[in-house]
Parts: sequence; structure tokens; C-alpha cells
Amino acid sequence: MAKLNKKNAQEEIETLRKKLNTWAEQYYAQDAPSVEDAVYDQNYQKLVELEKQFPELVTPDSITQRVGGEIKSDLGKVEHQVPMLSMGDVFSKDELFEFDQRIQKLVGGPVAYNVELKIDGLSLSLEYVDGKLIQASTRGNGRIGEDVTKNVQYIDDIPKILPEKLTTEVRGECYMGKAAFLKLNTERDENGEAIFANPRNAAAGSLRQLDPKVTKKRNLSTFIYTWVNPPKEITSQHQAIQQMSKLGFHTNETGRKLANLDEVFAYIDEYTSKRDSLSYGIDGIVLKVDDLTLQKQLGNTVKVPRWEIAYKFPPEEQETIVHEIVWTVGRTGVVTPTAVMDPVELAGTTVSRAVLHNPDLLKQKDVRIGDTVKLHKAGDIIPEISEVVLSKRPANSQVYEIPTECPSCGQSLVHLEGEVALRCINPACPAQIEEGIIHFASRPAMDIMGLGPKIVRQLIQHDLVKDVADLYHLTADDLAELDHFGDKSISNLLTAIDNSRQNSVELLLNGLGIDHVGAKAALLIVQRFKNLNKIMQASVSDLTAIDTIGETIAESITTYFAQASVQKLVQELIDSGVNIDYLGEDVSEEEIVDNFFKNKTVVLTGKLAHFTRSEFTKKLESLGAKVTSSVSKKTDYVIYGTDAGSKLTKAESLKIALLTEEEAIEKIQ
Repeated sequence: MAKLNKKNAQEEIETLRKKLNTWAEQYYAQDAPSVEDAVYDQNYQKLVELEKQFPELVTPDSITQRVGGEIKSDLGKVEHQVPMLSMGDVFSKDELFEFDQRIQKLVGGPVAYNVELKIDGLSLSLEYVDGKLIQASTRGNGRIGEDVTKNVQYIDDIPKILPEKLTTEVRGECYMGKAAFLKLNTERDENGEAIFANPRNAAAGSLRQLDPKVTKKRNLSTFIYTWVNPPKEITSQHQAIQQMSKLGFHTNETGRKLANLDEVFAYIDEYTSKRDSLSYGIDGIVLKVDDLTLQKQLGNTVKVPRWEIAYKFPPEEQETIVHEIVWTVGRTGVVTPTAVMDPVELAGTTVSRAVLHNPDLLKQKDVRIGDTVKLHKAGDIIPEISEVVLSKRPANSQVYEIPTECPSCGQSLVHLEGEVALRCINPACPAQIEEGIIHFASRPAMDIMGLGPKIVRQLIQHDLVKDVADLYHLTADDLAELDHFGDKSISNLLTAIDNSRQNSVELLLNGLGIDHVGAKAALLIVQRFKNLNKIMQASVSDLTAIDTIGETIAESITTYFAQASVQKLVQELIDSGVNIDYLGEDVSEEEIVDNFFKNKTVVLTGKLAHFTRSEFTKKLESLGAKVTSSVSKKTDYVIYGTDAGSKLTKAESLKIALLTEEEAIEKIQ
């Protein structure tokens, strides 16, 4: 760092603090970061170095002296009796070597480390009295956190009652897996809602909800790694994690006790290469002195423990050039921009397109045709433009103009109140009709085999269908007009369409493509009302009386069925012989015949050969079993197929009964 006088240093420090405070507010309080983690880290380290050079300029309110973010929410507040501190960061193996040297100097020799993956989530404290969960809270500013006790009741892998009557506190990370993150962002994008920047912010936004029902839908998970006040017989970090796992906490099996830095570096290399294949996001590894007595001896600074450090992975980015921005229309009318670029290799895949989600984001990033941009994968999944390389912008560059007309039908686009998305509200828009029919025919909906996007596109181009009701009037002569469609294909498709008339009505309700109404919500609603006509007549209060159905879903349904065009469509479907009744079984717990799986908690893992995961889940639930996603002390059976991984390993460590898929089927039969 170039030499500065005190005055210039003061000015730069103030600028950095202001910038970092703004970014921290966006990150911690709003769950909406405006810069990449790497950008924040670079500026933070710059501030740290300046304050080291000018210690007289360090003030108590500097972000380098604070933990986390200030509490600015309507959730209740919880005081941490033992502060929840932050963690120091390093960005190279050389810095890890320096950390190890400091530790050895302080304790007088080499130490063993427990090495853990750094989960991309938010810190969570769980307090138990006599084995019962009584308090859950976020880190907040380290001293005061937010009360999320009601919300964590809906996180499956958090034990609500321990097998031992312990009064204790454990801490860990609440996170959202990659699949859940992708599903949530896809749904939000389709509904015209702002997407989450990364899994960490998705997890934070989901856990810090005032309405626990929202949390319930978000599929959050935890990894527990800190025992605040362990029993005396627990003497090491590694031992603490093993014991917490036995108590039913979800711990990460990838952690290892390592004797030296060579082993640590090998671990870093291993998980740098495995990072993309994990089902959850990580942004580094954490190094902790394993001996708990040494941890106490080393103590803490104002902000961080001296006995642990986080090694942060370098951001994986590639530069590429934007050649085009294309706009696509979804089934709900949301019009989405996508940047088309030169293909680059990123996180194990070739990427040439990145969704920009909405006009506001496009304007904020100021992406233009011909721009060189930096590309990364948000949450290691979604290609995302992180920034424009302004130094490489062409001299003749022009600000990109947001379209005002639908690229499909030419109608004017609108911004609906409370949305960031542009929408086409023309019900006759060809693109919306196409996407709507594709959704209607999809497997989670009416499951019409052979009716994929290419066939739907041809049906519309040949003016054979204008809505989903038209599918039930198709003839062999109609289908003969399609390209590469022979007698067998025609017969198979007509049979599939005819068979779909007999589907239970929850598939139809999902297939109609109502905003916010997916397969789960459709099933819950249909199980309550039994018939589509009754659902169409239901009020918002009738619908919200169903557990997990909130006002957003209820209002979306009532608004949808209030439309005359929708009522006409439903009548056409009925006239075509489409079933509108619930055909599923309504069996109360008392009515379920005693069987092997009744009242048992079951986990499925690995690749199944005889059933899909959802089919097997439905079968087990019909027998009175509770099927959960994570293994704990409460699990009665783990049913496993091929390539079973960590869930099977954990079940073996907890001595939970194991069944192969074939053994489970025998128990059912």
C-alpha cells in the first residue's frame, strides 16, 4: 500500500467505512447484496490495512470492530449470553501458514486442527432446557440476535426434543441447498418477484420471516458445528461434532481432524475440486484448533476468536463479450431479459447465456451490447453477470433501451404494482399460450406423454390449439399436419390426451398455471374442497383456513377464477370430459390398517430402481409413515438405493435400521 499522510488516510478510511456500512446493511438487514462477496472482502481488507497503518484512526464504530450487522427487523430480540463472534478471513495458503505460525508461537508447538467446510448460510443459535428446544436466534450483531424460534420449528433437521435431558446451547449454520435455491428463484422469477442473489441471502430471507408459514415452504437445512457449553468429557472440537451428531443434530460428515498444514492444504485442494458437486454452497474452509482447552487459552479479540480462521475460495469468474440481449415471455406473462455471450467454461460447465431477470437489474448493471463482462455462478448454480469491465467498453457504446412491446404479440408491456418485472397482460399472447400448454402437459400437471415444447409449438403454428381445452378436440387428421409425426406418434399422443381426462383434479388445478399455485398447494386445496367447482366458489378466508395456504396463494386463486375467460375455459374442459373431482384416498390415521411403516419416520436416499422418489414417498405416506429429508435420532428406517451417500453414512453411525429398496417393497407387500 502506498504511503499516505494522516489526513489522506482519514479521508480514505471514512470513504471505505461509508461504503462498507452500506453494503453490510444491504447484506445483513435487507438480504439483498449489491456487490459480490469478493468486492466486499477486498474493500474490507483495504480498511483493515489502513487501520493497522494508522491505529490512532481506529474508532469503536468502525465496521472492523463490529460483529455482523445491526438489528433492524420486527422480530423479537435475543441477548446472547456468550457473544456470537465473527471469524477472521484469509485468502491464500501463505496466510494460512502465517496463522499456523502465530498459533504455534502462542501455545509453544504444533497443534491439530479440525477442518470444516465453510457453509454459505447464516449463523444460528439453538438453546435447550431439559432436552427441549426453547429458543432459536440469529447472530445479529453478535450481542443481540433475532428470535426465530417459531420459524425453526419448520426446519426438519433441527431436533425439537433431544434423546437426553440436556440444558445446553449449540450453534451452526442455517442454509438453503442448491436445488431448493434454484427452485425458489425460478418460482420468484416466474412470478415477477425479485430473486435472491445467492443461497446465503435466500436462507436469511427465509429464516427471518415474520410469518413462519413462509419459512416452512423454503426447505431450509442446518449444519451444527459448535457446542457452547459441552459436557466435561468433551475435550475436542472433533469429538464435540461426533457427539452432537449422536444427539440428532445435522452435522457435516466432511469435517476432519488433521495433524498438520500439509494435510490441511490437501483438504483444501480436494474440496476446491469437489465444490461444484456438493448439494449445498460453500465459500471456503474453516480451520479450528481442535483442543478445546487450547481454544480457551487462546481466547478472542474484540471481534474474532484467535483459534479459528476461514480460508475463502477465490471467486471463479470468466470474462466474455455480450452479443445480444433476448427477451422471453413466460406462461404468467413475465418478460425476462437474457444476455447471450461468447461461451466460456465456468464451474465445470460451458456457459453462453445469463438471465438478467428484470429491467431494473439490467439498468443497475448497465449491461450493453458489445460489453465485456465478468461472469460467475451464483450459488455455484446460476450463471450471473457480476460486473461490466468498463475499461473494455467500446467507444461507440450506447445505453441499452428497454423494450416497451411484447416480443411475442406486440402488445404494450406493463409494470404491475409491487413488481419489478415487466409483464405482457394480453391473454391471447402466443408465447404465454405456448408456455401455458407446455406446463399443462408436463409431468407434475396433466402428464400428457409426448406433448413436449416442439409439438406444442407446431400445434400453435398450425392454428390447431389456442388454449388447453383445444387439446381435447384434436384428431388424427389434425396431428397428421405436424412435421415428422407418423401413425404411431399420433396414436400415442391421442391416447395420452384421452387418458389425462381421468386424472385426479389436483393435477388439473396445477396444470392451469395459476400464479403461486404449485403441485403441493394444489393437492392441499383439492383435499379440502374435493371438487373444482367448489374451489372456484371459495373465498380468500376459505382458502387461508388450510394449513400453509397464505393470502398470496388464496388471492391469486380467487382472482384467477373470477375471470369470465377462465370460467369459459373450465366449462370447455368439463364439456370435453375432463375430471374435476378428487380421486385420491382420504384415509384418517385411525383408518390406516396396521402395517410395518405406520407411524414410522422414514428417509429415502440413493437412486431407486422400482419407483420414483415421489411415488415411493406417496406410497409410504398412504401407509401412515412420515417421510423426511434428513436423518436424525428420530428416524426409524432409512431406505436406500444405489449411490447412497452421507445420509446412509449418518444412519449407520446412529445405528438406525437400514432397508434396501427391495426389502422395503417386501414390507409393503
